[in-house]
Amino acid sequence: MGQISDRVYHDRAFQLANAMELCHDDMTAYCSAVALLAVHSAISYNDAVLIKLTGQRSRSQDHRRAVMEIEKACKKRNIRADGIRHLDKLVGAKTDVAYGDEEVDNQKIEFLYVAAARFQTWAERLLKN
Repeated sequence: MGQISDRVYHDRAFQLANAMELCHDDMTAYCSAVALLAVHSAISYNDAVLIKLTGQRSRSQDHRRAVMEIEKACKKRNIRADGIRHLDKLVGAKTDVAYGDEEVDNQKIEFLYVAAARFQTWAERLLKN
C-alpha cells in the first residue's frame, strides 16, 4: 500500500463544498443537505490537511479527536490554527445534523454554512502551499 495522497480527500472536500453551495442556492428544497454537506466537506478538508501535514489522516471515529490532531500538527509546524475553530463548530453539530430527531432550523444551517466556508478558505490556503 502506497503513501496516502491528500489529493483524494482534497478533491472530495472541494466537491462536497461545491454541492453545499448549489444546495444553498435553493434552501427551501435542500436545507438539510446544506447542513450535512457543510459538516462532511469540513471533515474531508480536515483529512486532506492532516495528510498534507503528517502523512496520514485520523483513523478515529470520534471527529473531536481529529480536531485535536490537526491542532497538534499545526502547532508542531507553527501554522496559525485560527481556522480550526470553524471545524470544531461543525464537528460539534454533526450528531444533531446527521442523526437528530429535530429539524435543523435555517439559522443553524446558515451558521454551519458560514463555518464550512471559513474552514474551507483556511484549509485551501494550507493545501496550496
